[in-house]
Amino acid sequence: MTSTVPGAAKARGAARSRWIGYFGRFGLAAQGVCFGIIGILAIAVATNSGGETTNPEGALATLAQQGWTEVLLVLLTIGFIAYSLWRYAQALLDRGGMGSDAGGLARRAIQFGQGTIYAFLAWSAIKIVRGSPPKSGAPHRAAAGVLGWPGGQELVGAAATFLVVVGGVTAYWAVSGRFKESLATQEMSPGMERLVTTTGVVGLCSLAAVLGIVAWFLFKTAIEFKASAAVGIGGALARLAHASYGSWLLGIAAFGLIVFAVFDLLQARYHEA
Repeated sequence: MTSTVPGAAKARGAARSRWIGYFGRFGLAAQGVCFGIIGILAIAVATNSGGETTNPEGALATLAQQGWTEVLLVLLTIGFIAYSLWRYAQALLDRGGMGSDAGGLARRAIQFGQGTIYAFLAWSAIKIVRGSPPKSGAPHRAAAGVLGWPGGQELVGAAATFLVVVGGVTAYWAVSGRFKESLATQEMSPGMERLVTTTGVVGLCSLAAVLGIVAWFLFKTAIEFKASAAVGIGGALARLAHASYGSWLLGIAAFGLIVFAVFDLLQARYHEA
């Protein structure tokens, strides 16, 4: 027992190091650039200027098609790895000091989910860097695979529920302004604080809305036992494009994601290390 305690204390100390905080900042910047690309591509669709509705993997593939952006693609890959490590440090070693009560464990579970999502995204980015483009219909294939497992419908339903919870928490943090608790507001001028507050509220609410759409179609997948109903972020934006007043709805959602991207970049500057 005595041999494990120093090791655990050392791990917690490493998790609270400033380097992990810098990883988080770098990861937030990478997330912002990625969502900015998604939003810009969707704006182009909404305004009939070309473009496409896509997910983070698709945004990376778009970068891969342009030779001069290869360095940016590598930096984003590193950023996703850094983001994942940062979230795992928060979730597993309580870097953020959330505690072990019900509320703290719930927050840490969300952070663990975020870390896992970005770990998979980092792996996809590595494959794209190595010249392997992402396959289309990934949400459909993933849902089809899970539906074939014992209890597959329940697992897909649980994933949808997780997204609803994440979206709800995201919206709550936006409306309540609690997202500023982790930001160094004392370093901001009054004008910068207003900008951070505005982009945080608008951007986080927009992200929550898109996650809600993705969750809705995952629920449909679980209920109807039909993998084709599953969509990712790109699919959710595409559904908006085909709805009544689709170009307006898509344009609003895309603008919101661009605002979220700006907020991420501001977080990268002002997040408490």
